[in-house]
Amino acid sequence: MMFKSRFNFVLEADDAAAVVAPDSDKEAMAQTLNTAKPEDFDVQAAERQKKVDHVKIGQITTLNEWIKQIDQFIEFLNGTESNSIQMQLHSASCDSMFESIARSEKKKIARLAADLGSLNASFKGYLISAND
Repeated sequence: MMFKSRFNFVLEADDAAAVVAPDSDKEAMAQTLNTAKPEDFDVQAAERQKKVDHVKIGQITTLNEWIKQIDQFIEFLNGTESNSIQMQLHSASCDSMFESIARSEKKKIARLAADLGSLNASFKGYLISAND
């Protein structure tokens, strides 16, 4: 019984404070704002899309550059040209410093090139999905 009177008081207070629901979003916004107008909150979708497109184009250009540079570095590490690290180490004469490096490091170089190739493939996937 003690809580019943408090409960009824709360229910009656809620009924008294009930506000009539506005007919439109603009009316609802106008009831809750003191100084701003509903038009102040309108989004200029075209302007925002232009900014997003500009940023996206810049990022795509940067990503393309990264992909090219990684491809070049992979060729430098593990390419078939005579100036690649692997080819120079492979063609080193016996009992030379390069021959010692080739014996101990050729697997690391190949693994590094493979890891970079994997990273580059991921970047290419992001580039493809950016065009969707």
